[in-house]
Amino acid sequence: MRIYYLFLIILSFSAFSQKKDILIIDGKKHKGEILEYFNKDFSYGNLGYILFDNGISQDTIIISSEDNYKIKFRRFNSFFEFKKNSWNELELGFDFHSGLSRKLLFSKGIVNDKLLNPGFGIGIFKIDKINFSPFYFSLNKDIFPISIEKKKNSKFRTFLYQNIGYSIGSDFGDQDYISTKGGFYFNLGVGFKKSTYRNQHMSLKIGYLVQRYKSISNMFWDNMGFPILNNPSSSNNNIIRRKGSFRGLTITFSLIF
Repeated sequence: MRIYYLFLIILSFSAFSQKKDILIIDGKKHKGEILEYFNKDFSYGNLGYILFDNGISQDTIIISSEDNYKIKFRRFNSFFEFKKNSWNELELGFDFHSGLSRKLLFSKGIVNDKLLNPGFGIGIFKIDKINFSPFYFSLNKDIFPISIEKKKNSKFRTFLYQNIGYSIGSDFGDQDYISTKGGFYFNLGVGFKKSTYRNQHMSLKIGYLVQRYKSISNMFWDNMGFPILNNPSSSNNNIIRRKGSFRGLTITFSLIF
């Protein structure tokens, strides 16, 4: 099931892009590069022409007013750089610790800095029936492409990111725990982002999460999520104290605007 979730995320991120010009004449599609085209006023019977390179041979196609044709140009292949002073990022994703759990994060850039892009963020996620609300400081840095020329001709960026802060641990359930506490929050990983035609960025992040916690309960849960032992509201039962770190893979899909 985890593989299916990952496949769907990657598929949505790597949406199909048009890499060639498309010329459609009477329902027949031609892919290649349109070098030149010119249309005259068809109402007077004048002809237009299209100079089209299909990658094999260069053909000049004469189009009359009776032809049914359509031209679809490929989009300009470049990465959109934000001109504003700040940025916003909304993230949806999953943590893979003792099962699959969802997460929601939102961060706001302090400045639009191409070097480290610092910002602050908040969020919410659940691990082992503990709801964590992190408050963190974020940094990210583009690492590929390296050359200026390749950056100009690519809509994609590969970057490193880091979130570091503190999480509040809460029990939003029906007395699952006697008490819970959060702690140190850290997320480090690599991301891939794409510039869209709406002047936004889409990104896919894969990282490693460390979340410190403390909990007191007198019950635990099996692999199916069903409670074992007694109601934690009773102090007469066996008390289970835990202190440590949740660690595991995290995957998020985000929109930067």
